Amino acid sequence: MSTIEVQGLYKAFDDGTVALDHVDLEVSAGEVFGFLGRNGAGKTTTVRVLATLIRPTSGEARVLGLDVVRQRSEVRDRIGLSLQQAALDPLMTGREHLHLIASLRRMSSKERKARVDELLASFGLTDVADRLVAAYTVGMRRRLDATLALVHRPELLFLDEPTTGLDPQSRRALWAFVRQYRADGGTVFLTTQYLDEADELCDRIAILDKGRVAVTDTPEGLKKGIGGKVLQLTAASPEARGTAATVVGEAACHEDDGVLSIDLSGKEDLMPELLARLRDAGVPLDGTTVADPTIEDVFVRLTGESLDSKVAHESAVSAAALGRTIGTQQGGM
Repeated sequence: MSTIEVQGLYKAFDDGTVALDHVDLEVSAGEVFGFLGRNGAGKTTTVRVLATLIRPTSGEARVLGLDVVRQRSEVRDRIGLSLQQAALDPLMTGREHLHLIASLRRMSSKERKARVDELLASFGLTDVADRLVAAYTVGMRRRLDATLALVHRPELLFLDEPTTGLDPQSRRALWAFVRQYRADGGTVFLTTQYLDEADELCDRIAILDKGRVAVTDTPEGLKKGIGGKVLQLTAASPEARGTAATVVGEAACHEDDGVLSIDLSGKEDLMPELLARLRDAGVPLDGTTVADPTIEDVFVRLTGESLDSKVAHESAVSAAALGRTIGTQQGGM
């Protein structure tokens, strides 16, 4: 059964920018579906279309069997949405945020209190529930934003780069939440700029490049699909990168945190020559490892460039869209 069905989705903005160029997608019920791409590739635009925050220029998209254009209110009733930047009021407490959303969902006073207490406890926010959000850490804000998306027990949850800027402990806590949400029968559509996160959490991954889906497969399928091995040089110097680029080509090399990864697919026979050149040139290396391909290697192979997690984020939706797709239900958009 498909939770999301997208065919020929196209979105162009008034300035002529094409954000989505005939995207086709299908997300099954009960899976965590990863959506990867560099900033500007169209990830957030896809989420905004599927969550009914903006209309597509053309194409069709159905969420939980509902048309995102003609049945917007019904879609909003059944999904949860957490955007890149939490649309929170710094002068309200966490508890007040939750009660506001529960009220907009027309929950009774008794039901509202029980649900708010349950979510605060589940996300470890009970002790800070009555503090102003202005005093929250980034991790607390992210967790609160996730609780807002869950107030009405949605069947499908959109998480748009939910762990950006979080410390490792907070990231792991959100990973645990995603796993539990899926175990409870929910479906997650996850955009992320962390490839290890996609590899860890997702049942399937789609890689978006310049508004088009380049490939969709399981993490293992993606890695097996490109084949070959990857040579990793630790603490690689500019000289090492230059030598590697000369031997195997610049496109096969990408660097992250002092580790130079060299895609040897189809060029494994060049490894002895490369290592000999590095030795003869006196290039110092802290370590050399031959590894299987990672999702990062798949991404580089398909798009020609690495996914830089330090680039500025795509513009987030305005705080006026808060309500987690709720506040506009009564008047439409």
